[in-house]
Amino acid sequence: DGFGDRATAALALDLARSGQRIVVAVDAIGAVAAIEQLRALKVERHLLGAALHAAVAAHATPRLCSDCRLPVQAQTSESALLGIDPGTVIYRAAGCGACDGTGYAGTALVFEAVVVDGPLHGVLAKGADTALIARHAFLAAPTLAASARTLAREGTITADEAIRIARASATRPVIGVNHPHILPSSRGT
Repeated sequence: DGFGDRATAALALDLARSGQRIVVAVDAIGAVAAIEQLRALKVERHLLGAALHAAVAAHATPRLCSDCRLPVQAQTSESALLGIDPGTVIYRAAGCGACDGTGYAGTALVFEAVVVDGPLHGVLAKGADTALIARHAFLAAPTLAASARTLAREGTITADEAIRIARASATRPVIGVNHPHILPSSRGT
């Protein structure tokens, strides 16, 4: 689960740079937060920039039962948080025999992936701050919050769960970035 210390991280990144595939699990709220945890180990910036190819965040959440999910019109507050028009059809848990009355059947995974391309390699190697890393990382890829909102609009997860995931991911340090896929936290407002 992650790297124990700076020396281990440096060794793994050096091996990755030489062509070895290294996969590390890091307990973090999102992909950029995982990159920040690696940076916190104080490994050489050029090593991180050259060796890291991707960071992926995954969040498991209950999947709505496709047999009984209940279509409803989104309320104004839900639609604003999901980026949809008021009245758009979203789904709520209902409950049936197929899901033992819970309204849920299995687990859905919500993903956020940061591919470390040429420009992002440069940003990492230069030691840029978290906000700049996030800005580059999510230019063409959805955040965890955006992915959750998409799954809610498709009826895979509830709108409430998507909003909860979006708010939880908005509490991470990269929220200083004005980015269209990151919702501001409602705390303190």
